[in-house]
Amino acid sequence: MGALKAGVTPTGQSIGQVLTQLRIQFPDLTSTKLRYLEDEGLISPTRLSSGYRSYSSTDVSRIRMVLTLQRDHFLPLKVIQGILYDVDAGKKPALPSGAELTVESMLSIEVRYTRSELLAKTGAPASLLNDAVSMGLIVPSEIYGEESFTILSALVELKKSGLEPRHMRTLKLQAEKDAATLRNVVLPVAKSSSRVGRQKAIDMARDLAVNLEKVRLAVMMRSVDESID
Repeated sequence: MGALKAGVTPTGQSIGQVLTQLRIQFPDLTSTKLRYLEDEGLISPTRLSSGYRSYSSTDVSRIRMVLTLQRDHFLPLKVIQGILYDVDAGKKPALPSGAELTVESMLSIEVRYTRSELLAKTGAPASLLNDAVSMGLIVPSEIYGEESFTILSALVELKKSGLEPRHMRTLKLQAEKDAATLRNVVLPVAKSSSRVGRQKAIDMARDLAVNLEKVRLAVMMRSVDESID
């Protein structure tokens, strides 16, 4: 946390200004989330003598990096902390998979698509998007974000092998069951008296989901291997 600076005039942005700026890209961002990131040591805004926080342009860029890594790569904060450490040390950051990241990619503004733009960008027929929406794989909207783009792009590739959204019914049901399991695990944390309890619960759930996916993939591929021997 930044040191308390008595008598310093705020030259950075207030927490409200940061929220206004970043909510365009991250609509669910809250002041509680920002304070949570500070408590976890990922950002260090200056504390003024008035007690208010002042966020520099560097602070805002760092927040954008953290939120982008969470949203686009589903990384828990402890992994993101390691990536930021590499950035601070002048090293090339990388995902747990080994894929390299760039600071530019972590600071890029999220691309948003109209329906026609989403279809054109992914090469998906309108019927595929309609089916994905009907199956609850993509949330219907006038403007679509990166999550919708990622899902629809994957569905385009799956369709080439004959896998349609209707084949994802079991997958969706299992995902909902897994979500219920995670919710039961993290709910006590979310209901804690701490002001950041909900944010800790979300990060815990993200971490658990990543590990669940590793187990699911390993078991699935083992089953496939055994069935084609």
